[in-house]
Amino acid sequence: MSGDLYYRVSVSAGAAAYDLSHDLTTLTVDEEASRPHQLVVELSDPYKVLSHALQEGMEVEVDLGAADDHSIVFRGRIYKVDGSFPETGVPRLTLTAYDGSMRMGLRERNRPWTDMALSALVEEIAGVYFNGSVVVNLRGDPEFTGNGIRQQDETDLAFLLRLGARYGAEMFVISGDEEDALHFDSQHHIMTAEPEITLYHGRCGAPARLIQFEAGSDVGNIQLPRVFSGIDYESGEATEATTAPVEEVGESEDGFFDENLAAFSEREPDRAAQLEALISAAEGVQESLREELGGEERIATPGFVSQADLDTRAENQFSTSIQGMRGSGTTTGNHRIRAQSSILIQDVGGRFSGTWYLTRVRHVLNQQGYQTEIECRR
Repeated sequence: MSGDLYYRVSVSAGAAAYDLSHDLTTLTVDEEASRPHQLVVELSDPYKVLSHALQEGMEVEVDLGAADDHSIVFRGRIYKVDGSFPETGVPRLTLTAYDGSMRMGLRERNRPWTDMALSALVEEIAGVYFNGSVVVNLRGDPEFTGNGIRQQDETDLAFLLRLGARYGAEMFVISGDEEDALHFDSQHHIMTAEPEITLYHGRCGAPARLIQFEAGSDVGNIQLPRVFSGIDYESGEATEATTAPVEEVGESEDGFFDENLAAFSEREPDRAAQLEALISAAEGVQESLREELGGEERIATPGFVSQADLDTRAENQFSTSIQGMRGSGTTTGNHRIRAQSSILIQDVGGRFSGTWYLTRVRHVLNQQGYQTEIECRR
């Protein structure tokens, strides 16, 4: 029926394939920044036959959602198989798989790259693994000329992740109906895009319900404006300091604030008047605190660098921790929620409502059903 839970887990080797859905006890797709997405599947194996067929190197695919709305949330390869044969109880088999980006992390290389832009470098390296299906979205696209840049005893995965960290970009895989695509997107591109999903806490009839949410702010987590500097290749002199622009992380307004405050004022008019005065004073206190923190974070570049390279690094940066906030929560299973993207969370109080950056997403399927767990910052 429409809206009923739908899932399919299939393993294949060449033309041979097997549907694991009837053997499944738990499934977790774990998406986290700076590493390949991971799938862990636990299977019931009462006849002790599954380990004969399910082996490392086989392809695995997970289709998850509702009967009328589902998609492939993971496609990858099995790298680990574990068996458990207890004295009492049913034998179990656990499969661990990683997405296509793991293929880039198997072999170390030592090679120079020169006379090309970062986007072309990413497309050339990743295109081999993803049949040319590589999407690059950069605000600034640095050129590696002269001596270029060296991949020094690194896997292709480690090398691209290093470049992403240097130039303010995130790398991740998105599974399509037929094939996967590797994305290399600037933080600016990710955080200025319109969030695809809005989660609502405590709202009946909301299209996407946030079951629970824990959030907090910490002065120690506030990302100050970053100022880049270094020594110029040609002149040997210090470059001009380049400041990465600081922009708010999307929407930060609580769409239900007026409604909630009106309800509080009706019940507690005197306390509400005091609270409104405190709310008005809060912004000034925040500004004073940030001034005390020093106003900026200086980042010195080791070795030599060009002014153009520093300017490009600053262009792609976008602070996902400008407010020093961290959050985690659980929502009803939603196959569209993915890590390294933005999400809009509503009705969790004026401080914590708004756009967040998802650092980790876990799709969990077990006997209790399908839920999606998130970790985020802003």
